[in-house]
Amino acid sequence: MKEDIAKLLSPPKKAKLHESIVSQLKTLIHSKKLAVDDKLPPERELASLFSVSRVVVRESIQALEQAGLIEIRTGPAGGAFVVRNLHKPLVHAASDMLEGGELTLQYFYEARRAIECAIIRLAVDKAKAKDLKKLREINARLLAEIDERDRLRANNADFHMNIARIAGNPLLTMMLQSILELLDEVYPKSMQSEEYIKNTYTRHDGIIKAMEKKDYARCDELMATDTEHTTKLAT
Repeated sequence: MKEDIAKLLSPPKKAKLHESIVSQLKTLIHSKKLAVDDKLPPERELASLFSVSRVVVRESIQALEQAGLIEIRTGPAGGAFVVRNLHKPLVHAASDMLEGGELTLQYFYEARRAIECAIIRLAVDKAKAKDLKKLREINARLLAEIDERDRLRANNADFHMNIARIAGNPLLTMMLQSILELLDEVYPKSMQSEEYIKNTYTRHDGIIKAMEKKDYARCDELMATDTEHTTKLAT
């Protein structure tokens, strides 16, 4: 932790030890006094700074990890690092719903279709030549790595997440990231055929061309078609 950060921390009230520590660290992260990839001090040092037990510190770190603000990394250089995976709470909530039988693959598909069609309409208005160029480069990886079929989902997600970033709505981006991550965790990464990958490339290429022409209807149609593969993940 940066040395001056220690001066910004204060021992929490005994009645709310855990909540106070989480609140203080959240404030430092959101204000960027603690930046992404900054490493927090060890538990023992944090316990001393906050004048609490290591158990309380551990509970606080776990809460921040659940919130997507801290990531625990292993190894010699491991520890608790600041991240901004703010979609994590939504992933956890959806995962609990799935475990409870409240979600099905069809629900994921319906949500993804609604979100991505909203995203593409926003992206059409905002896309610049450099954005379309990047999408073409990402899409080209589908064919360049066609023999590495386990890379299909990663490349496909990269394509869709970049369209979301072009759209510029952080809430929609977070929702899409949550759905894609959860689908990746829940459903096995089945090996797709060469034909399937080529068809994905063609659909993506069509989306890029429709974006370039500002063809809203075509973009909406192609995106709805492309997201249909969600219903095939379990096969």
